[in-house]
Amino acid sequence: MSWLIPRDELTAEQIRAVELSPNEHRVILGAPGSGKTQILLHRARYLSDELGVLPARLRVFVFTNVLKQYIRSALIDLNLPEDCVTTLDDWCAQIYKRQVRPSLPWDAVNRCPDYSTVRKEVHQRIKGQKPFDFVLVDEGQDLDGDAFALLNDLAPHVTVAMDHKQQIYDEGCGETEIIRALGLRRSNLTLLDAFRCCPYIVRVASELIEDARDRAAFLNQSRTSQTEIQTPLLYEADGFEDERARLIEVLRERQIVDRTIAILFAQNRQVEGFAKGLREEGIPVETRKSGLNFANQLPKVLTIHSAKGLTFDSVLLPRLVSASFSGRLDGMADRLLYVGITRATKWLYLSTVTGKSVSTLSRIRKLAEQKPPVVTLGQRTALQIGKSNLSNQLKGDDPLDIL
Repeated sequence: MSWLIPRDELTAEQIRAVELSPNEHRVILGAPGSGKTQILLHRARYLSDELGVLPARLRVFVFTNVLKQYIRSALIDLNLPEDCVTTLDDWCAQIYKRQVRPSLPWDAVNRCPDYSTVRKEVHQRIKGQKPFDFVLVDEGQDLDGDAFALLNDLAPHVTVAMDHKQQIYDEGCGETEIIRALGLRRSNLTLLDAFRCCPYIVRVASELIEDARDRAAFLNQSRTSQTEIQTPLLYEADGFEDERARLIEVLRERQIVDRTIAILFAQNRQVEGFAKGLREEGIPVETRKSGLNFANQLPKVLTIHSAKGLTFDSVLLPRLVSASFSGRLDGMADRLLYVGITRATKWLYLSTVTGKSVSTLSRIRKLAEQKPPVVTLGQRTALQIGKSNLSNQLKGDDPLDIL
C-alpha cells in the first residue's frame, strides 16, 4: 500500500495548494502532517498536465537521499519517472561533472565534496538558460541563500514547501529569507490542518516549540482523532544495557501492531551499531548502508536528519542522552527532537539513562506531572510511574507515561 494519498482524498485546502497558479513563485507553509510532500507531488502531476510539460522539464528537489528514495517509491501512482525527484546537490553534481570537470571539489574539513562551490559553479553555467519549466522544493527551510539564488534561475516557476520549526541545518533559511529570495512579499498559503500525528504526539512535540504563538497554532492544527489509546512512553533506564534491552522488547511489541516502524538516532555513528545488535537478536532491520525498501515492513534504523519528510506508524527515539547531542548549538537539540517525534503517526517511544538525559527532555517529562492530564480520553488520571509491565503500559490512556 502506497503512502501517497489519492488526489480525490485531499482536502479542499490541499487541492487549492496543488492548483495554485504558476504565474509567480509560491511558498507553502505547513506543520508536520499537513501534507506538504503530498501536495508537491500532486502539484507536479497537475502542472505537467496543465502546462503540457515533459518529465525532463520538471524537477522535485528534496533535501536528503532517503527522502528521495521514499518519494520515488510512490511515483508510479502519478505516472512520473523516478529521475524527476532528486536532491539539489545530486543534480548540481551531475551538471558540474559534465560541464566543469569530471571530479568534484573536495571539502577537507568535512571530508565530503564541496557542494557549496559546486552550486555556485553550476549557477554561473546555467544563468539565462532556465533548464526547467518548473521546479518544486520540499523542506525548503534547510537550503541556504545560494541555493535559492540558483533555484530562481532554474525555472520560471518555483514552488517551495517549508516549516521553519523543522530547520535542523545551521545554513538553512527562514521564511522571510526564502520569500525575499524568490521575489515575493509574503507566503502564498499556510496549511492550517495537521492530519498525520495523533493528539498525544502533537502534545509531546509542542513542548519543543519555543514561540508561544507557534506552539498554540500547532496544537490547534491537529485534526486527527485518537482512535487507539496508546500513549507515548518515556523510559528512563539504569544504564546502556538496560536501555538496549527495553528497546528490543518495545520493538518486538510494536511489530505485532504496526506496519511501519522507525528507530531514530541523533548521530550517524549510532545507527549501524544498534542495527547490528537488533539483527543479532533476530530482528531484521534496514539502514541506508544495507539498503532501504519502503515497500516492506522491516523497521528502518536512521538518523533523525535522514528521516526528515518520512512518516511511520511508530517512532522509537533511544539514546536521548546529553552525549548524543554534544556540540549542537542552542535550540538544535529541541528542533532535532521535534523532527524525530513528528515522524510518528500513532505511537512514540523515548528512552534515556537516568542522570544523563539531554536537557530538552525536562520539558517533555513535565507532561507526566500535570494533573489532570493534558489529554483526557480514558477514566484514569493517575500516571503509571515505575517499571511496570510493558504490555500493560502500551495500552495506557494518559498523555505521557514514564517507565
